[in-house]
Amino acid sequence: MTPRPTRDTPAGRAYNDLRNLARRQGRDVAEYLTMYTLEGFLARLALSTQAGDFVLKGGVLMAAFADRRPTRDIDLLASGFANEIAECEGRVRDIANIPFDDGLTFDRSSVKGEFIRDEADYTGVRVHISATLASAQLGIHVDISFGDPIWPGPTETDLPRLLGGTVQLLGYPDHMVLAEKLVTAIQRGTANTRWRDFVDVYAIAEGRPIAQRDLRKSLATVALHRGANLRPLAQALAGMAEAAQPQWAAWRRRQRLDGTTPEKFQDLLDAVIRFADPALGDEPTSRAWNPQRREWL
Repeated sequence: MTPRPTRDTPAGRAYNDLRNLARRQGRDVAEYLTMYTLEGFLARLALSTQAGDFVLKGGVLMAAFADRRPTRDIDLLASGFANEIAECEGRVRDIANIPFDDGLTFDRSSVKGEFIRDEADYTGVRVHISATLASAQLGIHVDISFGDPIWPGPTETDLPRLLGGTVQLLGYPDHMVLAEKLVTAIQRGTANTRWRDFVDVYAIAEGRPIAQRDLRKSLATVALHRGANLRPLAQALAGMAEAAQPQWAAWRRRQRLDGTTPEKFQDLLDAVIRFADPALGDEPTSRAWNPQRREWL
């Protein structure tokens, strides 16, 4: 049996602090170790000469907007270099090699890339890399995409870390995060099983003011890029809630979201529609979303 790491080293201290934090918050220790590894890679990216070539998106970015959520990958939009496996592998190796006093050791020899083709939504390169933290053996992957638009452009983002402090790097603006998820919901219609997208929209709307014109412009930008036609969610997802309830309930239970999301998918969908559909209309106004009152004012 491997002895528990002591607090004599940065790796041991981080391991034990993450273990204690996970137990206090009722989360899985492995989940927090993985999230810490993702944060460690991003901290190295922020210090690198490549920081301006990548924009953070996806699940890790949600920690800057709302509650962080479990994920095993980092989603980055890239520019300034080729969409090629060898190029992406080399950049991940270089970033992982940057010294940082967080106890993590990345194994540059473990870097392995592959092309991603996720239906029509995503094309890019997935790079796998292993790391250690004290006695923990960890694996993450970095998903690198190319060519997606960002309106009006990336924003400086402060990403909170599990054990305190922040990572400062370029990220998607909140209205672009919302736009990508809402356009995906329209495109997939009632067959959509991307429950996390609905939860993310719900979480952002719970905590952040959003300008309706910004959201509408972002929606139009994403729709144009994807060749999608915008229409109200209430229309695109009519009849979905009842059929989706069993799958939603099972996924919600697995993700342990009992205290943060509605039990009924209909209630979640109604909240998302109430937020999204005014911006999906023909004439967006100068109103702003008020998260406390959950309405456009």
